[in-house]
Amino acid sequence: SILKYEDKWSKWKNEGCPALAKSPDKTLQAKQKNLKRSVKAMDLTSDKFDMGNQTLSDLWNICPDNLAACQDSNRKFTPETFKFFEDSIEQLEPDSGVEKEYYLTNETAFVWRSLRLLARQSVPYFQHIQNTKNLTLTDNLQNIIMLIGKEYKKENGME
Repeated sequence: SILKYEDKWSKWKNEGCPALAKSPDKTLQAKQKNLKRSVKAMDLTSDKFDMGNQTLSDLWNICPDNLAACQDSNRKFTPETFKFFEDSIEQLEPDSGVEKEYYLTNETAFVWRSLRLLARQSVPYFQHIQNTKNLTLTDNLQNIIMLIGKEYKKENGME
């Protein structure tokens, strides 16, 4: 096998070191060109759009005005701030009888969701966090939740 390799190498050298890459087969290129899908022109005057896949087309054509569908009140899945924190406000009240280790604010998933909700709806509460840099994130969140509870009670005349 080494002799065969050496023989091939010698022939290659004697032929002036031609390129080793094969030239592309023209019939193969023609076949590949014919295999490409033709693109249908979109009819912009129609209310229905063909997205190339029946499922995608059905989803796209559910509502004729997609922007209106996105802004629909049924598409708002973010809870109201007080309703989201209602259970944790009750837990944080001194007379609730809930031990600190069982607070919702000790659960990392709850803390993450809370911060996302506050960032989306109640940005001014983050100023409160900046004023108390020496507290942990959980302690800051508990303080913010208590502020939300106090504000809600003031707004609804519960104090």
